[in-house]
Amino acid sequence: MRLLRFLLLFSAAAHAAPVPLKLQRFSDPSPAFKETAGTVEIHGPMSIRATPATPPGPADLVLEMEYFCAGGVPTFAALPGPPFEAKTARMLPEIGHSETWTTYTARIATKDKPLPSDWKELRLDFPIPAQGVLQVRKIHLRPEQPGEFDAIDSHPSAASTPKALQAYLDRKFPASIDKVSVGKDLVRIEGKTGGETGNLHLADIPMDIVLGDSRSWQTLVEVKPQADGSFTIDVPRRRPRDGFDYDRLTSRWQLVRKSAEACAPISHARYAEWVECRSPELPAAKPKNKKGLGGWHRGKIPDELEQLGISAVTVNLIVNSYVSLNPGAETIPFQWQGRTYYAREKNLAAMDATLLEAQKHGVMVSVILLLVNPAKSAEPAVKLMGHPDAVRQGTYAMPNVTSPEGIALYGGILNFMAERWSRPDGKYGRVHHWIIHNEVDAGWVWTNAGDKPAIVYLDLYQRSMRLMDLIARQYDPNARPFISLTHHWAHHGAKYWHGSKRLVDLLVEFTRAEGDFPWAMAYHPYPQNLFNPRTWEDEQATFSFDSHKITPKNLEVLDAYMKQPALLYKGKVRPVHLSENGFNSKDYSPKQLEDQAAGMALAWKKMAALSSIESWQYHNWIDNRKEGGLRIGLRKFPDEPGDPSGKKPIWHLYRAFATSGEDAAAEPYLKTIGISTWEHVLHRGTIR
Repeated sequence: MRLLRFLLLFSAAAHAAPVPLKLQRFSDPSPAFKETAGTVEIHGPMSIRATPATPPGPADLVLEMEYFCAGGVPTFAALPGPPFEAKTARMLPEIGHSETWTTYTARIATKDKPLPSDWKELRLDFPIPAQGVLQVRKIHLRPEQPGEFDAIDSHPSAASTPKALQAYLDRKFPASIDKVSVGKDLVRIEGKTGGETGNLHLADIPMDIVLGDSRSWQTLVEVKPQADGSFTIDVPRRRPRDGFDYDRLTSRWQLVRKSAEACAPISHARYAEWVECRSPELPAAKPKNKKGLGGWHRGKIPDELEQLGISAVTVNLIVNSYVSLNPGAETIPFQWQGRTYYAREKNLAAMDATLLEAQKHGVMVSVILLLVNPAKSAEPAVKLMGHPDAVRQGTYAMPNVTSPEGIALYGGILNFMAERWSRPDGKYGRVHHWIIHNEVDAGWVWTNAGDKPAIVYLDLYQRSMRLMDLIARQYDPNARPFISLTHHWAHHGAKYWHGSKRLVDLLVEFTRAEGDFPWAMAYHPYPQNLFNPRTWEDEQATFSFDSHKITPKNLEVLDAYMKQPALLYKGKVRPVHLSENGFNSKDYSPKQLEDQAAGMALAWKKMAALSSIESWQYHNWIDNRKEGGLRIGLRKFPDEPGDPSGKKPIWHLYRAFATSGEDAAAEPYLKTIGISTWEHVLHRGTIR
């Protein structure tokens, strides 16, 4: 059996040298346990030996590793030995569902409960589900760091409490702000006092100020209503704020009654719904079909967009990499809210080239905005832009939308990019839509802001959505911000997660209170088990609004939910893009490749019948060995022996979609699913 060496960061003092571990199976070698490029891949339940190369010391021990595991692993045992006895077992917390490399830490010993003095190795009993795969790298033991297992503060000073937020959303105020319009030089606020009289004022509340903050009332404009209680007030678009030139584009406005003691709100606050646009005639994207590609890369298989007939792509964009606080040899200065920042020319040029290539092929581009986690970086711009409560468990972070400096930096680079990539001449290419972060219902992993109740988390997130919306519509009247969600619908899916339905419902509550905006949905309806492409077998996908998951099997649920009156925008259904989805082939055998293609055939036939769904971006384009054992690509691994990046059957099927050859290409998979016509996969009944 080959042994895999990992770093073991263990010491009795902080400066001691690391102690390596050797990992191996207890039983004979098996393809269920293998090493690839420094990563151990474990298929199904298994016990693993973890042996230190030198004797560990007496310090408190923490097990830490990076892992990738779709579906997660339940609570598991770590047994010191030999002998390995149940009485000395340490039950460690579950390994959560993760579709990216995620850090896992757990105590295996403390001063009060040390490991036996003569232990030589650990036995790790992983109860991995039969079809599951756990990938592990960089596993080590180390001393416990002060405070690392303390409870996370869910209610920092820069956030409102759940109780206060819910009370605000539920409150019936007598007065109302009915419309806010932002012109080139003026902001117009219209509303009704609802019979209220007395010392009435409009409060100009910058986006970064949270509910309950006394700074909400720092800038007041007197209101003198008409006899019927209505009022219309024009104010300059810009005003001084803390020495800077503040743009009221992002303010919300609230009617208050001022007294000698305090100000009392008599309406909800409201954001702008109309923004003057530089290019109101800029045409909207008009994809020729619903066929898209996720995570597309320019220059990699150059003719692929044309060959597959792709009409839409998503492109990842790490916001922090485009901006600096200080000038440099390859930076461009720009201003926002009276502050000067610097855009990085090299990164801009690379994105320009990608967008120009997409533009050449006439495809719709949706950029996914991602932020480096400040818990993992010391870079000043990252620390300023990222949410201060983010913890290391997050791959990316929520922006710091409740700090004047943080939101100014974030808004500044968003404004720079939106202006650059919405030009009528298309000089730098075009971004049509903006996907705001990734899978925010699983924000603990993908858009981290610490451990927050759902309503507190959504209050932060909807500010990021609104900021992008208000900025983008200055340059493109058709641009939309998209909320990005996993397939976990009415069930939260994992610890610290919120569930897609819960966040959508909260977003509707916020828009009802503070003014609607044209947000849309970027949903990821993977099969229930990411490793099993036979989505027609998904038992957690039911035809109810309370379904645990929305997968290709029950896409009708998402369509029906979005068509409810409360979800409409100006009477129309919001666009739904299925912006990240794919089907796994457990290997490259004919049967597994057949099941993979059958799942896609079912999904396409479902989607084609649902009017709210505008696009399906297939992910992953090409199999990636760093995706936890998944093979969800249209093509094989780039380093696959004998057939690098080879086309799978699903590639040929995908190419046939939206062409005259679609039915013939899909027909063989009816037998795989066990049906005689695609009509049998369509749900025609009532969903509620």
